Amino acid sequence: MSVSVGQPTAIVLAAGGSTRMGHDKLLLDLGGMPMLQRTVSVFSKASKVGDVLVVVGPQQKPAWQWLSSLKVHVIENRDPSKGMISSIRVGLESAWAKDRDFLLCPADVPFVKPELVDKLIVDFRIRGAEIVLPTYRGLGGHPGVYSGALQREFFLHGDASGAKEVLLRHRAKTVRVGVIDPDICFDVDTEADAKIAMDAGARWARVEAEVEARASNPQL
Repeated sequence: MSVSVGQPTAIVLAAGGSTRMGHDKLLLDLGGMPMLQRTVSVFSKASKVGDVLVVVGPQQKPAWQWLSSLKVHVIENRDPSKGMISSIRVGLESAWAKDRDFLLCPADVPFVKPELVDKLIVDFRIRGAEIVLPTYRGLGGHPGVYSGALQREFFLHGDASGAKEVLLRHRAKTVRVGVIDPDICFDVDTEADAKIAMDAGARWARVEAEVEARASNPQL
């Protein structure tokens, strides 16, 4: 059961090195705006989200400070070498996340709908779960919604396998919510992903292929 106060904080994780892309994918032009801006706008437009934290890499804050508003805050992970868990910790240490439930989403999942984010938050409140994760045809997606009571867990665990370690420890109180939007599973990792990103049919076809591959080989 959540013990936090106020609307949940969304933490957008944007400190990765874009190693598979070969250049800074946060700057990818998706429909006339950089990918990071598109992802951030998902949460800034969601009516049930409170503050939005954008965790960027070392010395990147000045370049993205223009995203800041009364609701959006850009903070810096000075050492992202420990992976995504380090960015989660930076976000949770901020005053805007203290004692609040929170959402986690990588910056490269830019097509989630704000109304779906609101629905996940409502499901989280109604079900009284510690964690709510969206799925599309059994395939896990983003964002996840987490109880503020779990914040300490992300500092005690995760050095070995990141957030997965926390999820495994709390799987008994995790609710997976099936949704009809494949975009929760579409991330932009490669140039091939970038080429199809603005074509909804192509995006969804890629996700469907992942679903079928997972069905034929559950070990994936």
